[in-house]
Amino acid sequence: MSDGTEHSITADFDVSSWEPTPYVVEGTNSELSTVRAVKIFEGSISGTSVADLLLAGNAAGAGYVGSEVFAGSVEGREGTMVIQHWGLAEGEATASSGHIIPGSGTGALAGISGKAIFTQAEDGQHRLELRVTFPAPASAPNDPEGGGDAAAPAAPGY
Repeated sequence: MSDGTEHSITADFDVSSWEPTPYVVEGTNSELSTVRAVKIFEGSISGTSVADLLLAGNAAGAGYVGSEVFAGSVEGREGTMVIQHWGLAEGEATASSGHIIPGSGTGALAGISGKAIFTQAEDGQHRLELRVTFPAPASAPNDPEGGGDAAAPAAPGY
């Protein structure tokens, strides 16, 4: 049930497509590219996403920024949302995180908000953790069980 509290939801994903397009900026010592990536999610987060990324890297490290459109379900709630994320790598250390763009949720994901953390296990498995809040359900105006404004009892008709 949606109650306005934060949920931590984790699922594995596979990158089914990775399409880089290198480009050159004169005077830089980094390799630059745009990438379109397609991901398939399984588990409590289930569906597909398309991410458009900007990458830069050199011998010392790499970084990226991207926007990712997810379509599927999160804990059984069907819809779409957009995640804006970024990451850095320096040697063995990597970090990749982002946020759900406010107002980007549709369907049962309308109103979703929160943070996204992307990791990769030692065995190479990709993982997404969402720390999200779902909006509390709206209650009917005269629904005392739902917390809405119950109608006042009728005054006696003298």
